[in-house]
Amino acid sequence: DKEIIKTVTVEFDSFVINHRVEVFGKNSNNKESIELFWDKGLRNTESNIVDEVSYSLSSIGINKKIENISLSPKALSDKVDKQSFEGADWAAIRNKYFIMAMVPEQSGSASFESSAYYLNENALVPSYSASIKTLHASSMACDVFLGPLDLDYINELDTYLDRIMNFGWFVLQPFSRSVLWMLKFLHGLGINYGIILILFAFIIRVITGPLTKKAHESSQKMQALQPKLQSLQKKYKKDPQKLNQETIKLYKESGTNPLGGCLPMVLQMPLLFSLFIVFRSTIEFRGAPFFGWISNLSQPDTIINLPINIPIYGDQIAFLPILLGITMFLSQKISMAAMDPKQKPFMYIMSAFFYLIFNSFPSGLNLYY
Repeated sequence: DKEIIKTVTVEFDSFVINHRVEVFGKNSNNKESIELFWDKGLRNTESNIVDEVSYSLSSIGINKKIENISLSPKALSDKVDKQSFEGADWAAIRNKYFIMAMVPEQSGSASFESSAYYLNENALVPSYSASIKTLHASSMACDVFLGPLDLDYINELDTYLDRIMNFGWFVLQPFSRSVLWMLKFLHGLGINYGIILILFAFIIRVITGPLTKKAHESSQKMQALQPKLQSLQKKYKKDPQKLNQETIKLYKESGTNPLGGCLPMVLQMPLLFSLFIVFRSTIEFRGAPFFGWISNLSQPDTIINLPINIPIYGDQIAFLPILLGITMFLSQKISMAAMDPKQKPFMYIMSAFFYLIFNSFPSGLNLYY
């Protein structure tokens, strides 16, 4: 005695598909429960499965509050049990660069869950399911967005779905959004993304240059004071209060601020973290070439593939991290000229560690650094 009509509207040149379900019949007096269900998540698209899984999750938006679940499976039995929420504005599933989002015309009930499956014999990945449900209604209309995590397209849905994108902590988001806007603006002028990254390096250097110089000068003053500070520590080692007084007096007489080297660097951190977040995860770099062997700024600029996967380092040798390691070593060698010799090995170890972890980072991020 019921008739169910489902209308699917696909618009040209759009990532949004509208689903409308209507129930007709003498027993359909607003007592229906209509559910739109997305099963098995989004298939992985990137070669670095571990990196992509770290970005994958399912989310539900409720009155501008977002609930998330994520899963990094170690066994096929790993899962996240089904969770449901009332008054949901949307439900979504994302991986690193793409998203599926269900945005109903009217808020309703939403749920999500996750389980594990083998993408191939070596890769165990999460699979997310999500649904939107209306209660006590004879119809439901819902837009389904299936496309790239691109701010311009996401904002066309006129909702707060953009908050699912990776812009970092709350304090970093204004910086991250500004960095992304500048990237897109410069590319809109016809400039290659590789050139834009080099321009960014100069722009950021100009902005942070005075702070970096101030931190370096303060660091040099502190290094020059080390012999006197050590002398005071020996002289007043049994009198902490006197040692503190004489230390403060020495700082005042020399015009040195012990925090002078740290504060300028701390002020730069929100901007530097934002650059790292955006350059590592923005879809704008996906498939974007620079020149020569750098054909994809979202992937390492691999020059040799290795037969094994080395922990931390990866299964390839990339050129830009080698260049980064050399320049970092030379920069530290110059800046550590007056440093305590006992501290130098630790700094060199840090350079080597950065080289190791940056080997698997996107070439766009390495090009900037």
